[in-house]
Amino acid sequence: MASTSRVRPVSGGGKIVEVEPERLPRWVANFAARNGGIAAHHAEGDAWTIESNEGTSASVVWTLADGLPAGWLLDDDPVTAAEHLRDYALEPRRIAVLLARKGAYSVGILKDGRITASKTDTAYVQGKTKAGGQSQQRFARRREGQAHAAEKRARDAAFAVLGNADFDVLVTGGPVEGVLEDPRLAKLQPAVHFGDIAEPKQALLTQTAYRAIGFRITLPN
Repeated sequence: MASTSRVRPVSGGGKIVEVEPERLPRWVANFAARNGGIAAHHAEGDAWTIESNEGTSASVVWTLADGLPAGWLLDDDPVTAAEHLRDYALEPRRIAVLLARKGAYSVGILKDGRITASKTDTAYVQGKTKAGGQSQQRFARRREGQAHAAEKRARDAAFAVLGNADFDVLVTGGPVEGVLEDPRLAKLQPAVHFGDIAEPKQALLTQTAYRAIGFRITLPN
């Protein structure tokens, strides 16, 4: 799959880089090359910390598990440790994905990276209007009705695909709170949530599941 690394700033300074599982060993090797080699590395709590000879440190967590248990899969050589983490991240899993955004939804189950069941739909939900008086109220009622109908379809689709399915983890994206409030979906607990998603489409199910098994690396500025 093509590289889809994302970088975003961290409140208070620094940045988070999302690294695909296959790229982790190369990323660690490049980090060492850029920073005079690696002085030490260790796992503590939910993070793997890599310290360079020049004083820069990187904190690695596995996105899907929200971190790495202390000492997990690590080796004396940091690149070999990264290879162990890569291999674990790429182990076969059944990942459920639920995405929602402004009347659109996509829900599915992926096994070993392939979609085995899914439903996707886009419904028109009218945008806000600047009109005033009765016209504004009429538009608001129409928009509310459209949004309610779209959410009901998303809830029904989520139940149809996930309600009685067997999967390892659930990954969500976008404003899915209203969908998950359905009593039929009460047992569903997302393992990871992405707020920054594109328009929900079937292809995005695969991309989101792949993003979930990657790594988040926190770096100083």
